[in-house]
Amino acid sequence: MFKWFLQRITGLILFAGLLVHFYIMHYSGADKITYEAVMTRLSSPWWKGFDIVFLASVIYHGFNGLWGISTEYIEKEGYLKTVETLLLVLSVVLFIKGVTIIL
Repeated sequence: MFKWFLQRITGLILFAGLLVHFYIMHYSGADKITYEAVMTRLSSPWWKGFDIVFLASVIYHGFNGLWGISTEYIEKEGYLKTVETLLLVLSVVLFIKGVTIIL
């Protein structure tokens, strides 16, 4: 039940992040998407926090979805455990790499 609930919450976070991205990139004006403006925005702790939450949501939502698909198509328990381990390791590595890029 918790995984299902978290999948829905991360979906809402992804939707909100999409709206923020769309607004900044398309409606905030050309002066807000210059290199200098983007670097200033990315140096803000608020935006770093937003990006980390967005990254965590993307990774959880995507990898949990892949896990759900895996459970439907993989029948052998050994293969399923291997896929679960692979998905978990890959998601952690991608999250750590993403956080190091953001910070």
